[in-house]
Amino acid sequence: MGLNQHLDLSQKQQLHPMLLQRIKMLSFNQEELKEFFNAKILENPFIDISIPFNGTEQQNTDQDLSWIPDTKISLRDHLIEQVFMTYRDNMIREMIFFWINQLDQKGYVKKTLEEASQETQIEETVLLDALVLLQQLEPAGVAARSLQECLMLQTERDDTAPRTAYIILEDSFDAFVQHKWKEISRKYDISLVEVQAVADYIKKLDPLPGQQFQPVVDLSIRPDLIVTLANEELVIKEAKQYTPILTFDTEYVLELKSHQDKEVTSYVEKKQQEYKTLQSNLQQRQETILLVGTAIIRKQKAFFFDQQNSLVPLQLSELAAELDLHESTISRAINGKYIQTDSGIYEFKFFLSRKLAQEDDSDISTHSIQQKILQLVEKEDKQKPLSDQKIVDLLQAEKIELSRRTVAKYRKQLNIPSSSKRKRFE
Repeated sequence: MGLNQHLDLSQKQQLHPMLLQRIKMLSFNQEELKEFFNAKILENPFIDISIPFNGTEQQNTDQDLSWIPDTKISLRDHLIEQVFMTYRDNMIREMIFFWINQLDQKGYVKKTLEEASQETQIEETVLLDALVLLQQLEPAGVAARSLQECLMLQTERDDTAPRTAYIILEDSFDAFVQHKWKEISRKYDISLVEVQAVADYIKKLDPLPGQQFQPVVDLSIRPDLIVTLANEELVIKEAKQYTPILTFDTEYVLELKSHQDKEVTSYVEKKQQEYKTLQSNLQQRQETILLVGTAIIRKQKAFFFDQQNSLVPLQLSELAAELDLHESTISRAINGKYIQTDSGIYEFKFFLSRKLAQEDDSDISTHSIQQKILQLVEKEDKQKPLSDQKIVDLLQAEKIELSRRTVAKYRKQLNIPSSSKRKRFE
C-alpha cells in the first residue's frame, strides 16, 4: 500500500459574520426581528430594547416580545359547566365527561361508538345516550361525528330553518354538496327557489362550533411602511412605531472599566462592538426596506391613488436592475413586509405581478387579468353563470389570450367557485 501526498488549492468563499447577520435581519418580519433581539439581549447584558408603540416607547418585557393568548373560557370548561348545571350525577353523566374529553379543537367527536365501548367497557347504547345528551348543549352542533351531523344538529334546534332543510341534510347530503339541485327539487317536490333558500340558510351555519372557544392569538399585522395621500401626492414613511430601538448601558460599562481589569475591559469592548454591529445592521435593514418599498410604490402609483386601478407588471429582476441590488436582496427585503395605506394593509409581494405577453406585443399583469375575471363574474347572470371557456372567449374579445386552464387557475386563486356552484335560483 503506497502513500501519496495531495495538495488541494481550491478556493472557498465565506461570508463575514457581520454580513451574515445583516442578511438574516433583512429577511425577518417585525415579530421575528423582535425575537432575534430578545435573544441578543440574553447574550449581551449591556443591550436593552424598547418598542415604540402609538408614540410611546415600551421597555422590553416578555409580554412585549411575544403574542399574548386570549384568556376566554375553553370549550371543555364551557361544556363541563353546563353538564354540572343540567345533569345529575350518574353513569350517563360520567360518559358525557368521557365524550367531552374526546372532542377535537373543532368541537367534533372522532372516536366511534365501538372504539369508545372498547376503551370504557361500557355498552354502546349507554355511550350513545350520553353523546346525544352532550349534543343538546351549547354551542349548537358540538360533539357531531361529521359535518353532516353538525349541520343537522344546528338545523334541528332552529325554529327559523326552512322546512325542508333538515330532511335534505339527512337524506340528500351528498346530492346537496354536489349541487344536484334539480334532483333534490324533484325528490321533495319543491321549487329550485326553495332549494336555493335552503342553501343560503346552510351557508350561515357554523361548521366549526368549537373554534370560537380556541385561544385568540394577536395576529395583527405590523406594517413596515406607511403611505398616505396629501395634496394629491403620495407620502411614504417608515412605520417607526413598531421598529425596535436598541440602547447601550454606558453607565454600567464605565463602572466595569473603572476596575481596570484587562479581561473585563476586553469583554466590555467585545460586547460594545456587538452592539454597534447590531445598530449598523438594523439601520441598513430599514434603509433597504424603505428603498425597495419606495420603488414598488412608485411603480404602482396608480393603485395607491385608486385601488380600482390594476397593478402594472413588476418583477424582482426589474426592481433589482433599477436599484442595483441582487434579486436575493430584493426577495429578503419584501419577505413578510407590509405597507399600510388609507384603504388597508398590503404585503409587499402583492405588488409584484408577472408579465403576460400578448399577440400584439403588449404586456399585461396577472393582477389586471384577475381583476377582469372578477369583474366578469360579478356582472354575470347568476342563473346562467359564465363557464371558464366563456370567460376565455370574453377576454379574447379584449385581445387577451389565455387558455381555459389558466382562467381556471386564476379563478381558484380568487376563491371563485366553478360556474355550476355559482348558479342561483331566485
